[in-house]
Amino acid sequence: MRPRPPSPITVTSFAADRWFRAQGLPTFVPWRRWFHDIVPRSAPLIAAASVYWTLAGDGIDDFSFALHLLVETKDGTGLAFAILAALLTSLVLAWAGFAVVRVTLRHLRGVRRTAAAMVVIALCAAGVMLEGGVTEGAPAAPVAESLSIVAGSVLLVAFGGGALLSWATRLAARNLAAIGHMATIALPVILMLVLFAFFSVEVWQMASVLSWSALGLLALVVAALAGAVVLQVSATEVDPATLALTVDEERDLLRGTPAEGRPASTDPASTVGRPQRINMLLAMTLAHLVQAAVFALLLAVLLVLIGAIAVPPDLAQTWLGDPTSVHALVVQPLVVQGVALPLTVNLLKAATLVAIVSALPFVFSAVSESRYRARFSEPIVADMRRAILVRATLSDSERIG
Repeated sequence: MRPRPPSPITVTSFAADRWFRAQGLPTFVPWRRWFHDIVPRSAPLIAAASVYWTLAGDGIDDFSFALHLLVETKDGTGLAFAILAALLTSLVLAWAGFAVVRVTLRHLRGVRRTAAAMVVIALCAAGVMLEGGVTEGAPAAPVAESLSIVAGSVLLVAFGGGALLSWATRLAARNLAAIGHMATIALPVILMLVLFAFFSVEVWQMASVLSWSALGLLALVVAALAGAVVLQVSATEVDPATLALTVDEERDLLRGTPAEGRPASTDPASTVGRPQRINMLLAMTLAHLVQAAVFALLLAVLLVLIGAIAVPPDLAQTWLGDPTSVHALVVQPLVVQGVALPLTVNLLKAATLVAIVSALPFVFSAVSESRYRARFSEPIVADMRRAILVRATLSDSERIG
């Protein structure tokens, strides 16, 4: 007996689910379909995580050490570039694994797609275990690592975290020009204060005292403050109750979506509950925080380059005080694999501290500066409003059908 083909409504629903996830709105998908097709959906992320996990361990150490042997330098410059090359290579290969698996699975359908995804997951799990050295009588740590990668990726994808991260990453890559535009506006003012603070003795003393965990906690506090500002501004912009559109505007918004060609809903706000509102606000906040993180990273790299040239270790030690005193703050060279790199831990901490604090005024400028909002914030708001209208239109069509 030939199996019954899926109904048009079911096919449209699955297409709409993929569209909503691509918009960073996984809660717009009905909860009963959150685990639908979970194996093929999670296989690309498992592949990327497995590749990076393997290379970020002994792989990076072996690769960087091999490059260091090829580049004989006594001051560690060759090793510094080797480690940077190894890290970039691991990220590129992890992204390549994600892209290859995703494109391959897109060309398969049904049972073949699920079977291919299961093979990919099995190979990735086996690769992680073999890289960890699973032998007879060996500890079970590599097995636990492999299972944690698989289980964590599946849960992240099922509950929408993968969709949010993927959307925010694509958005950040697509809006690099907006960051450059914003940097040209914000940097003249921010950089003047940043450089003044960066060459301050007190900042270097504070950074040298702080641990990396303390800097991480400071970054979380700054992210929370920036997120609160973005939430306050975004709450009024994505309110479904304010979604008043003409017939032509609705038709334009539905063009190119799974709801194209269908009569638009007359009450879009009725299909948007609290989970959907939280999802939209979280997506907009995450987008702004990713942009701020990219800005802070670029600023930290710039400060490290300036500091490596303008702040030699002797000058840094003069700022930190007498190293023979009771409460001495000493310059700590950055040592990797027994080789001292041409950088200091104090420089990295000072650059990180200043970059983290500078991310906060960047976010304030981003949500208030009209030119930046036109290039970055307003297109996101338009996408959220389109998603509200699409969900309401599809809900009306399914009830009628």
